[in-house]
Amino acid sequence: MPKKNTRTKPKLLIDTTFLLPALGFEVEESAMKAIELFRKYNIYYIEFGILEAMWKILKIIKSEQLIIVYQGLEAIRETYKKLEVPIEAYIDSFSFYNKGHKDIIDAIYYFTSIYSKIPLLTIDENLIEFLLKNGYNTDLLYRPSDLNKLL
Repeated sequence: MPKKNTRTKPKLLIDTTFLLPALGFEVEESAMKAIELFRKYNIYYIEFGILEAMWKILKIIKSEQLIIVYQGLEAIRETYKKLEVPIEAYIDSFSFYNKGHKDIIDAIYYFTSIYSKIPLLTIDENLIEFLLKNGYNTDLLYRPSDLNKLL
């Protein structure tokens, strides 16, 4: 009898960039290459990522393309796991804002990662620079080029 692989896949929280291709939106090549590796992970998203993605695509999508968005949303919900944002993540997001990082969604992603102990995959260099400059813990922060380190 073949031995079952009992090793569980590593968890990974993805930011909005990695949701966009499913909705018909083009992203950077490094993000696309990272998405090719998602089968090796348990992928998590937060509902704010969907909202942020919708803000981005509303400006460019035509009504006849909404079927792509619909199918993409279905695929995201069927393929990835939704992660609830911890209350502490909302509260701690104020510190980001008060220190000068005005993207509250970035803050919610970061603190959700921290409190859930799930690495965050991002290509947002502004976020990474802000975290490093302000002494935040970046142990759970990954760029696409770092993905193989989790395996």
